[in-house]
Amino acid sequence: MSSNASPLNLRNVTLCAADSINPVFAARALEISAARCNFADAILFTHETVPTSVRTVLIPRLQSKEDYSAFMVKHLLGHVTTPWVLVVQWDGYVLDPAAWSDTFFDYDYIGAKWPFHRDGMNVGNGGFSLRSTKLLQALADERFEFLPGVNEDDLICRVYRPLLESGYGIRFAPEEVAIRFAYEHVLPDRPTFGFHAVFNMWRHVGDEMLMDMVRKLDIGTYSSNEVLMLLKIYCDQRKFDCVKVMYERYRRLWSTQEFVRNMMVIGLTAEAALQYVDLCESVVKNACDGLCE
Repeated sequence: MSSNASPLNLRNVTLCAADSINPVFAARALEISAARCNFADAILFTHETVPTSVRTVLIPRLQSKEDYSAFMVKHLLGHVTTPWVLVVQWDGYVLDPAAWSDTFFDYDYIGAKWPFHRDGMNVGNGGFSLRSTKLLQALADERFEFLPGVNEDDLICRVYRPLLESGYGIRFAPEEVAIRFAYEHVLPDRPTFGFHAVFNMWRHVGDEMLMDMVRKLDIGTYSSNEVLMLLKIYCDQRKFDCVKVMYERYRRLWSTQEFVRNMMVIGLTAEAALQYVDLCESVVKNACDGLCE
């Protein structure tokens, strides 16, 4: 989109994020998205006031994934007056308004493709997702119980999808539409409207700014597989300044043995995990001397 182009008109869509863990960064995602599109409203749901240009609605503190999921499934409807809502999280936002298509409104739910599901229910990532109020109204039915331990996008797009489709006429976007809408685990071959996941942020955020963000992330978020995947990417790219920043914080949280175990959780063999540890230790020990690019 050129600097002279008008922002995309999405006046029938409410933009929102709910976050009590990294609300400042959720506000940032909202502000970026709101600058690229004209939404009917842009709302940050959180338990405290943070500096932001978007509207803040104070809610009880969301202390867990279960709290977040319960809010999205059962309470979001009470705050939305438009036919559609675009849900973002701190690590996802609108990328390219030119990639928008009004055909997205043909569906009640669109999120990025889940490549690890092969049963026909592989569209659902909630971190950047378009949802209709028709869907939110259906979820308000007592037949759709909130299930602790099940993420809200899995609950909507897998556990309850058959009933939502057959009993309420809810339409989930097909894979080819989801791929045009946003990306997460599958790198697209053309621009998408949005994206999700911290391990993709290096493509859209400068190294210095992203390192400033990771220094400030909540410890629970920093310990997640997704952030650890970002470190792996920086190792693979030989961006050792970033490796140093990230690994020094990890070493304050974990022993080298714990680091190896966690690297194995994201899919590495024990041998490969040890190689990454050796690399990171070398970077820190030598203060990037002769390595940093």
